[in-house]
Amino acid sequence: MNRRDFGRIGVMGLAGAVSGTDLFSQTGGAPSGTELFAQSNAPSPVQSNTYRYVHVDVFTDRRLQGNQLLVFVQPAGLDVERMQALTRESNYSECTFVFPSEAAGTDHRVRIFTRTAETPFAGHPTLGTAFALAHAGVLKPGTARTVFGLGVGPTNVDLDWKDGRLAFAWMTQLKPTFGKTMTDTAALASAIGLDVSAIAGPHAPQEVNCGSNFFIVPLSTRKAVDAAVLDRAKADAAFAAAGIQRRGIYVFTNEPGSDTAMAYTRLLGTGGTEDPGTGSAAGPAACFMVQHRFVPSERAGSIEILQGVLVKRPCRIYAKVEMTGADVTGIKVGGGAVVVGEGTMEI
Repeated sequence: MNRRDFGRIGVMGLAGAVSGTDLFSQTGGAPSGTELFAQSNAPSPVQSNTYRYVHVDVFTDRRLQGNQLLVFVQPAGLDVERMQALTRESNYSECTFVFPSEAAGTDHRVRIFTRTAETPFAGHPTLGTAFALAHAGVLKPGTARTVFGLGVGPTNVDLDWKDGRLAFAWMTQLKPTFGKTMTDTAALASAIGLDVSAIAGPHAPQEVNCGSNFFIVPLSTRKAVDAAVLDRAKADAAFAAAGIQRRGIYVFTNEPGSDTAMAYTRLLGTGGTEDPGTGSAAGPAACFMVQHRFVPSERAGSIEILQGVLVKRPCRIYAKVEMTGADVTGIKVGGGAVVVGEGTMEI
């Protein structure tokens, strides 16, 4: 007996032990390689608790870059507890679940879950869901727009196709709301591990909401963006002193690099996995940049944002800031995505 035969018998013996069946006694000896292949590829019955997903990387045109997402395209029968459990199982920042429309003027009801809770809005899950539906054939080539029912209300997603495939998508975020500023930049700088000189003018850091609240902090250099480290206790104290509810801190710089990005960014976190591409923060950041002249108004319609470099999952996020006179009045955030794979989960 050679090593190949021995290994084949070992595999089949293990299979028999697991299934409670003596496969050798049924076949009169060790099965052939062809028989093994047929047995391992025999279809298994689809159960009612099997849910199909599409795995996409968002804000990129290259697999294994961008921000990861699982989109469950056939979630009928799932309740909140099980959608939350599936999201925890994925261990990605978010998963989405696509249901039939529940409101007039929308095409699909899309529910977004983080590892810990359902959220009314998020950027890369909204765009990634469009790409997953295109891959699944739900969105037909040439469709110009789809409308998702999100927790924040109907959300337009404009679709650009190339050679019958979805190539790019733009989501319309909520009209920006500019909130409180933090004038104690020394306390803020200390809270993110930087010298106060790293915080750039001409406008103080500020909270901005385009569907989700973020605190936007301009920095002078890319080196400062990379060096920023959040101290949660100091940040909480700085927010409390300024009368601001704690927000996610999104830092950016307009310092040019060897790439074509107009802004280089990070979403600061406290431990765990850093989010590589945050579309819900990129919208507020782009609005802040234009409103406060970090980006000239003539460039407002074509802002390229680079995020995720430090975590080796670079994301290219694009923004179109709409203006009425000198004021920012609207925002679209867009990007590409690629399908990495698809499969099912059973619960």
